[in-house]
Order: sequence, then structure tokens, then C-alpha cells
Amino acid sequence: MQNSKLLELLRGFSGREWKSFRDFVNSPYFNRNGDVTALCNLLEDKSGNSDTLQREAVFRELFPGQAFDDARLNHLMSFLLKLAERFLGLERTNSHAPFTLSFHTLQALLERGLEKHYRYAVEQVRKKQNTNPYHDATFFLQRYQVEDFEAGYLSRSAGRRFNESVQLAADHLDQFYLAEKLRCTCYMLTSQVVLATPYNLQLVEEVRRFVAALREPEPIVQAYYLITCLLTDPAAFSDFEALKLLLTEQERHFPPPVLAELYQYAINYCNLQILKNHEPFVAEALDWYTRGVQSGILLEQGKLSPWHFKNMIKLGLRLKKYAWTEQFIRDNTGLLEPEFRDDAFHYNLAELYYYTGRSGEAQEQLNQVEFTDIHYNLGAKVILCKIFYETGELDALESLLHAFRAYLHRNRVIAEDLRQPYLHFTAILRRITRSTSKDAAALRDRIDRTVLAEKNWLLKVLDQDF
Repeated sequence: MQNSKLLELLRGFSGREWKSFRDFVNSPYFNRNGDVTALCNLLEDKSGNSDTLQREAVFRELFPGQAFDDARLNHLMSFLLKLAERFLGLERTNSHAPFTLSFHTLQALLERGLEKHYRYAVEQVRKKQNTNPYHDATFFLQRYQVEDFEAGYLSRSAGRRFNESVQLAADHLDQFYLAEKLRCTCYMLTSQVVLATPYNLQLVEEVRRFVAALREPEPIVQAYYLITCLLTDPAAFSDFEALKLLLTEQERHFPPPVLAELYQYAINYCNLQILKNHEPFVAEALDWYTRGVQSGILLEQGKLSPWHFKNMIKLGLRLKKYAWTEQFIRDNTGLLEPEFRDDAFHYNLAELYYYTGRSGEAQEQLNQVEFTDIHYNLGAKVILCKIFYETGELDALESLLHAFRAYLHRNRVIAEDLRQPYLHFTAILRRITRSTSKDAAALRDRIDRTVLAEKNWLLKVLDQDF
């Protein structure tokens, strides 16, 4: 029973949600089956140990003295599952989409011929829309829906007079389409970089030309337009500056999830430029990350992604902002989910200590990493390889490289596109330890042509030691 869809859904309920769901199930408007109500109450009582529930035991509690009937229990569980799914939908509508309820109310009032009620209700909806600070695609869709509905009402009641709602509906629909078309285009352009099959990008150039010709495009439309420019022409630095200015001046018009998406596109662009050795974008990327974390934009339910955390530290180290980086680690590890905190704290301190020449302290921190994440495991081995090479512990390095390669070959969890750069790293570092200055040119050429981890460090080794 513990693997059922019903229990899988109910395990995610908070205490508040359980209370609301119980009231929902007990309401005769939604449920008149007393056996379903009893099952709901039983599962709430046992929600703390639902992993041990057995079907026969549940049936006995519901129907004492009766022979076990699997089909009957399945029917009750199926009914309760449908109620739970309906409950979640209504909860989300009530908390995230009040407009949907208001819009359906407008329709119901007009269907019943309650025109005075309708006129008052439609003005109330418009007032709420006018005070909405977030002008994203959903905002324009909702304005279109209201004006389109109003246009239909006026066409029936006002005859052939000019109908302003038709024009407003068309204008809002244009803005919704432009914003959503460009948003989807951004996603497709980003995704097809790693997909073998490209997307069919219909009407994209026509839409881009239309937006480019607008005197004052809506901020949400302009934002996605600028991102498409960056994705199709990475050298368009002026568009990046325009995006920065737009998000600084118009940030209040974007809801947090949309703003987080826009920030991520900006960060991705910075990362692309960093890969091309455009060093000014290292500071740009860190600035976007810092603004996103401090404002909460890049947090999800108050938590910081371990990848954002790690990337910020790497950027800080690359900029040699060592004091800032250490303070960031100590101040923000608590923003991570509990299962990531210890490894993230010790691993990233180890990397900081390595960068600042404190090899002994780096090794002490690595000894405290439990390697619950494959990336920390790989990163720790790389740090140790670098420490052993730089301190001249070549026997220890040889043993580590042998063990590292064996680990990479043996571990089936590691994706191939992640495995190969580390295999190349171990092979080239081993070759370096056995080479002389006459091999430097060939090694440099091999490093330049190979996709591998720590390419810059290997090139630095060649410059210093050969």
C-alpha cells in the first residue's frame, strides 16, 4: 500500500494541508461517501508512519469483522485520490490564480442575466488588474480574456457603435503572443545547443523584426527579445548591456519566477563569454549571482541551489576575492538544503584553502567530505592531484592517478560526457610527470585539442615547469 499513488501524494501534505484536506473531504459538497471520509481520517492519523501501512490492516480498521475485500479498498483509495487531486487544484487556484475564479464569476453572472452584478464585477476585476505590479505574459493574457468577454457583451447590447474592448483585447493578445513566442524561442535556442535535432523556429525572425521596430515594447517583450539576440549573436555585447539596464529599471514589473529565469539567461551568457576567455564576464557573472541571492530571486522556497553556491565560489576564487569567498561560504552554507550543507562547506573551504596555498588545511577539509555528491568526489580528487603535483609528492600522485582512473572506469553512475574530461585530465597529468621540455609543444597541442577538466591549470603547469 505504501507504494500507491494515493500515499505518494499524501506524504507531501503539510500539517496545514492535512487539516484543510480533512475539511474538504468532510464537506458534503465534495464527498458524501462516509467510508472515504473514514479512510481519509485513518490515513491522517497514521501519516507519520505511512511507510508501514498494510492493506489488510487498513481494511480491518475500516470494516471490523468483515472479510478482506481488495477491490472495495481499491475503490475507496481511487475515490480519495481523485478528491486529493481536486483539492490540490482548488488550493492552487485559490492561492495562485484568483483571476480564474473572478473570470468564471463574470461568465456565470452574465449567463444568468444579472447585468448590474456583472458591470460591478467587471470593474472590480479591472481595478485589480490595474494595480497588478507584474506585467508578464499572464498579465496580458488575463487582460485579453476580460476585454474579449466584455467585447462580446457590448456587441450584443450596444449594437454597431465603436467597441473599444475589441481594440483592447487585440492589443493585449498581441503582447501576450509576443512575450510567449519569444520566451519559447529562448528555450528552444538554448536547448538545441545540446540536442541532436533542432527545433522548428517558425515566425521567429518575423516576430523579432516586429519587436525591433517598436518604439516602446513592453518590458517583458523587450527582455525576451534581447535574450534571443544574445542567443543568436553571442558577440552582441550592447544587447547584454541593454538587458542589464532593463532588468535594473523594470525589475518591479517581473514576478519572481520570471525574474529568476531572466537572471539565469544573463548568467548563462556570462558563462559562455567566460569559456571564450572574456575575463570581464567573470565579475559580471558573480554580480548577477550576488544580486540574485541577496534579493532572494535565485532562491527556491528560501533555499540556494548547491550549483549556484559552488559556481559563486569558483567565480570568487577566479577573481582572487579570497576574503569575500570565505565569508560567503560561512554566511550562506545555511541556505542550502540540509543534506548538502556539510559536504558543500568542507569541499568549498578546501578549494579556497588550495587557492590560497594552504594545502595542509585543504586536505584536512577534504577528509571531512563524505562525498554524497559525485561532483564533489571528482572535484576532491582533482584538488588532491594538484596538491601532490605542486608539492612534488609524485609517488602519491601516481597512486592517486591510478585510483582515480579506476574509479572513473568502474563507476557507472558517472555520465559519459562527465567521465571523459576527467579521464583526459588524468592521462595528460600522468604524461606531464614523465615528460621533459622537448615534449612541451606536443603536450600543449594535445591540451588545446582535448575536452578535459582543469585545462587552464594544465597549461599553467606547462608554462611554469617546461
